[in-house]
Amino acid sequence: MALDRRRIAGNVASLVRIPSVNPLHAGPRAREPGERALAEHLAARFAELGAEEVTLDPVIDDRPNVYARFAGRSDALVVIDVHTDTVTVEHMTDDPFDGRIEDGRVWGRGALDTKATLGVVLTLLEEWQARGVRPRPNLLVIGTVGEEGGGLLGAMRFRQWATERRVRVDQIVSAEPTQLAPIHGHKGGMGMRVSTLGVAAHSAQPHLGKNAIFAMAKILEALEAEHRRLEAGVATTPVGVGSLSVGLIEGGTGANVVPARCTINVGRRLVPGEDPDVEYDRLVELIERACPLPVDIESLAPPQLGSMGSPAFYVPADTPLISTLARAAGTEPAVAPFGTNALRYGGFVPEIAVFGPGCIDDAHQATEWVEIDDLMRTADALSAWLDPA
Repeated sequence: MALDRRRIAGNVASLVRIPSVNPLHAGPRAREPGERALAEHLAARFAELGAEEVTLDPVIDDRPNVYARFAGRSDALVVIDVHTDTVTVEHMTDDPFDGRIEDGRVWGRGALDTKATLGVVLTLLEEWQARGVRPRPNLLVIGTVGEEGGGLLGAMRFRQWATERRVRVDQIVSAEPTQLAPIHGHKGGMGMRVSTLGVAAHSAQPHLGKNAIFAMAKILEALEAEHRRLEAGVATTPVGVGSLSVGLIEGGTGANVVPARCTINVGRRLVPGEDPDVEYDRLVELIERACPLPVDIESLAPPQLGSMGSPAFYVPADTPLISTLARAAGTEPAVAPFGTNALRYGGFVPEIAVFGPGCIDDAHQATEWVEIDDLMRTADALSAWLDPA
């Protein structure tokens, strides 16, 4: 399907010009944080382009998902899931929302991650409407909030919404920058906040206190040893082995005070076959065994998840969806080092792929752009999958 380069670039640029910074990343340059303005714009566009049904579905704090259903020529239903939030713009070196088209690229926050795919889908819908054609499967295009921070709440809410309505989805493409390689697996994860509980005292009389930082040092040693054990393991899938990290540490109230509390944030990357609840309990036992003081341990998983974390996403590389996208894009199936909304769709949809234009290495940077050539290739690949006629 031959699309106009200027039109596809213009559709992406128009979306970039609508700020949608995740509130957890918002700062003075974010303008109005959140995804509502973009969701409302998309709802209006989808209605103009012939959607059978358009829904704005509140998720959290006046931040809605948007769902638009387009009639196909079969009974199958497929979903294209594009997250509508972006990361911070505070460190960007140019206007984050200018959406300029220059040097064969569209520039601005979200141009790559992931308004690129939204712009491609809008262009395809425009073309189909003009030609009077429909995709082979019924198509549900969804814009989900909160992928860049907050626990993938938008994807979780869409799953709940579809389940409540007994909507049976056959395939999901979750849009991310993958260099047009269909991603069939990536690690899951869980997190915890761990605090050691000591007793404050004057540092001149440390025997009167119980040093929470000293106690945390014992935990850190145990966690580092656990990370080394995981690294030395044998991978059972291309996703690799699990890992463990400590990303934050804080404690103490003054240089001359024995600290009564020290807190760390622990992250555990999970591989296929690992159960987040089992691994969470394993870490709790390890921490309590290593620490000479009482500890307070809190899961960082969103309560709506109903689990201590997210199992890894993994499907075989030869599933029909993965194979179709790889063939259409001229790429090979791959696994990814980053997490996506696909973590929320395991057991809900038979076939899942993470797919989109551009490279994840270029995301979240001080400048952001997507090649128009990649937008065109994405349109060709999605057209091959959706088979309009």
